[in-house]
Amino acid sequence: MSIIVPGRRPAFAPLGRLRASSLSSGKKSGFVSLNLTPMVDMFTILVVFLIQLFKASGEVELSSRITVPRTLASQPLEGETGTVVQVSQEILLLDSQPFSAEEMGSELDVPIPGMVTRLTAIREQNEKIFGRDPTKPYDGILIIQADIKTDFRTVRRIIASANGAGWAKMKFVTQPAAKPKAEGAE
Repeated sequence: MSIIVPGRRPAFAPLGRLRASSLSSGKKSGFVSLNLTPMVDMFTILVVFLIQLFKASGEVELSSRITVPRTLASQPLEGETGTVVQVSQEILLLDSQPFSAEEMGSELDVPIPGMVTRLTAIREQNEKIFGRDPTKPYDGILIIQADIKTDFRTVRRIIASANGAGWAKMKFVTQPAAKPKAEGAE
């Protein structure tokens, strides 16, 4: 049996090969691996949040089931945000939520009972979040998208419901009409 001179021995074989490597010579590597899955998840959530934020920043989407009237006195709703009511002959939606038959009440009820309840809840929630000066009326805006064929009695019921819930500002969504050409103008 041969005699072995005691010396430095690595704990396991790869460690000895790393120390003996001419490229690293036992130093730590500057390369750091990055786990991309959590980062992609975070950016996906961020993008969805930003899309929702910008979608709610004053753009009013028209329903394909509603044909709004045309008018010469229209003004753009740019930068306006508010609660949206969509009404046509077959639908009545408040912030995309339909009303049940019990909430609609009878035709004799001028304000719609369910709409008064929902608008009051929205107003109270906004007052809790943003605060309100009790000496001034509520300044929320109700944006009404009414179909051109909708009976005015239904629109009148919506207006009465909004007034009963404490909403004073209402705007109607319209499309600009083509201005008539003056005679003699080319």
